Formats: sequence, C-alpha cells, structure tokens
Amino acid sequence: MRLTALLVSAATSVLAVFSAGSAAGWQQQDEGTSVETENGQVEIGVWIEVDIPGVSEPDTNPANPSTPPCYFRQGNYAELNAWLENDYVSAPDPDETYVLKLCQTQAGTQLVTFWVYQPAPPQEPPSPSLKETTRLRNEAWGQMTIPQPTTRTAPGEIAIVQLPTYVWVPPADRAPVSETVTTTLDGHELTLTATATPRRLGFLRVAMGDGSTLWCDAEDVVAFDPARDPLNQPSNCFHYYRYSSVDQPDLRYQVALTAYWDVSVACVFNGGACTNPPPAVPTQVLTAPPHAIAVAEIQALADPA
Repeated sequence: MRLTALLVSAATSVLAVFSAGSAAGWQQQDEGTSVETENGQVEIGVWIEVDIPGVSEPDTNPANPSTPPCYFRQGNYAELNAWLENDYVSAPDPDETYVLKLCQTQAGTQLVTFWVYQPAPPQEPPSPSLKETTRLRNEAWGQMTIPQPTTRTAPGEIAIVQLPTYVWVPPADRAPVSETVTTTLDGHELTLTATATPRRLGFLRVAMGDGSTLWCDAEDVVAFDPARDPLNQPSNCFHYYRYSSVDQPDLRYQVALTAYWDVSVACVFNGGACTNPPPAVPTQVLTAPPHAIAVAEIQALADPA
C-alpha cells in the first residue's frame, strides 16, 4: 500500500537522526483513531507514532499543577523540523500532516511525541460483477448495427478476361460503429462501449464465382479510381478472370462477398477500468447479396506476316 510505505519511510528517517541505543521507536496503529488538537478533532487514518528519545511526559505541569501538562497541536513538516531543532529533514509533502504532543517540562515546552498521518482513503465501491458487465456488454452489442456489405466491382457489369477486376465496398460499409450503455451501481457510473471495426487483416473474403477466392485487407478495400490506369490502382483487391462466363447460368459469374468485423468492449466503472471486464465479443461475419458479373473474352485477328 503506497500510503503505509510512505509513513514507514517517514518514521525510519526520524529514527536515523538520533543516536544509537536511544529509546526512540515507531508503532503502527489501527485506522479510525482520532485526537483532539487546537484545531479541533482530527481523524487519523493510517498513521504512526514516534516518541522523542530523552524526553518523557511529566506527571504535572511544573508551572501550573492544576493544568494538564500536555496538549496536542496540528502542524506541518516545517513546524516539526523546528521542534526537532532541524535534526529531522523531510521533503515537503502537501498531503502529509502531523499531530504534535507538546508538554510543559522543567526545561520548558518540549515535543514529546508526534504522529505522521494522512486521512484514510475513501472506501472504494464494490466492483460490478462479471454477470453485470456481461449483461451490459450484450445490451450494447445488441444495439449495434454493423452495415451489411454492398459489393462494388470495376468493371461493373462486364469484365474482360486477362484484365483485372477490382472489388470493394462503399465507405459507409467499412466505417467503425459503436454503442454505449450506461447504468448506475451504488451511486457510481458503469459504462460499457462496444466498438466494431473492419478486421485489419482479411476484412473481405470474395468468392469470384470461377472457383477463385480473394482475401482483402481493410486498407486495400478502396474504390476504383477511373482517373488512373487500370493497372495502377491504389487497391490490391482484384482478380484476373481466365475464362469467360459463357458457360455459367445466366451467362454471368456470381460474386459472393463476406465481411469480417472485430468488436472491442471498453468497460469503465467509477472512472477506472472494470476489474471484472466482460468476455470478448466474437468476430462478426456479414454476407453481401450475390453480385452477378459477366466476363467476356476478346478475340483478335493477327496478321501472320
């Protein structure tokens, strides 16, 4: 625990400045203790007590026996250093506070004991269960609409044997989508966000209808650019038909396109990551309606001369 380590470190530093064999020591105390200081009641969370060697609490106040010999005072590291005559050096810590026990002795007012403490940290709310986070995951996932892919080809209707036929889907069919569901547990917010994105590698599986299959990565599924050379396009999602579709039903090949989407889920509770995040969502598979394309073969006469 960081807090405990900090306090133990502070006590060790104090002990190091006194001579060996002294009666100084520190004692770990329970949480929930409080003391009355000049500033009022102070609740002490995780804290330690350090006795000053060579100084003991007197039985009575030498100056006024009817007055209690000791009182508590709340201070900071600078005041503590002053009472210790600068023998104890502490780095400033705005979160660290001290309670000083001062007593009237024959030598005057002396520091007898001090406590180093920080307020007890607020109790964390119980984390949502796996059942609860999974329920919200299913709710967010169920509300998500991943677009069904629409097959686009270039050429659009009639392809040519031995020339590339490009395949892609419109931008709207490959844009990430997300859904967020929020609820409150014991006054603390629980948020689940499901986000679907095209699978980076192997986003599209394209059966070209002639027995060939393409696997196209997400970055390659871009539209054909008519302003560029057909053999110099930004997409790598293309196929060369070797035979015409004259022997196919309806004289066309049926292009079957399937899109794969990865779904990630972000779970946030009380401003931090859930300790019981829901299970992963399986890859989502969507299939486009069949796309028919005719493939023609160009015949040319050659002059044997």
